[in-house]
Amino acid sequence: MIPATGGTASLGERQLDALREVGNIGAGTAATALAQMTGASVPMQVPRVSVLPVELIADEAGGGDALAAAIFLGVHGDAPGHMLFLMRADAAREIVGALLCGMAEPAEHGAAFGEMELSALQELGNILTGSYLGAMAQLTGLRLEPSPPVVGVDLADALVGSALAEVAAVSETALLIETAFGGGGVAPVGQFLYIPTPEALATVLDRLGLGG
Repeated sequence: MIPATGGTASLGERQLDALREVGNIGAGTAATALAQMTGASVPMQVPRVSVLPVELIADEAGGGDALAAAIFLGVHGDAPGHMLFLMRADAAREIVGALLCGMAEPAEHGAAFGEMELSALQELGNILTGSYLGAMAQLTGLRLEPSPPVVGVDLADALVGSALAEVAAVSETALLIETAFGGGGVAPVGQFLYIPTPEALATVLDRLGLGG
């Protein structure tokens, strides 16, 4: 079993490489789905993988006090946990605009997201997380099912903190797979955070033949 508070020191390089490949395949499938929805190319960078105590994730991936949109959901099945997809608000609004094909009213910078935009974000969450988990399930042979996503728009740190508060009671360790959608020096559009229980992380590694 993976120690609950061991951080990356608890995992060997082969295990981290395997988890990075899982993230690469999952995020790549999600990026393809996003490209199909928006009709635009969505390049992605190699995921960064960390395993660390939940209380440190907010500092690692919170994104500071910038306005952001978050899609949060539970993961059920053989490797239960939670997943959070965090996007910069401007990137989220641009993607939603492409999905709605101009049906939403143009919004001023910093304006609140309307009901139609939030609904589109929820559908985006359904498709992206479904694609991500589907690829992960195919790779590992595990049954992974997402719950209906919850969407929020707030300061990035507040969104991450709120999501982590819900999982801290059941998971001391978080697997952070940070994937930048963009190319070259473009700032990350979004971050995928898969937060399994310690038992679930051990299950994934065992299925990959890398259990302790």
